[in-house]
Amino acid sequence: MERINNRIDRHFGFEQHFIRGLAKMTTRVDLAIAVMMAMALGHIQQGRPRQMRSLIQPIPATG
Repeated sequence: MERINNRIDRHFGFEQHFIRGLAKMTTRVDLAIAVMMAMALGHIQQGRPRQMRSLIQPIPATG
């Protein structure tokens, strides 16, 4: 849980924010979590389960 909270704060920019209102903040945090889950699912579907927790490492280009 601590890793998720840290990523929401630092990588998604919630540590220093100017969002006012509980509904707006809830929506933005929900979207950030959905993006993290989508990235993890994408890594797994592409056969890279070891990178499913990675937000920083680039995905190698295929072509």
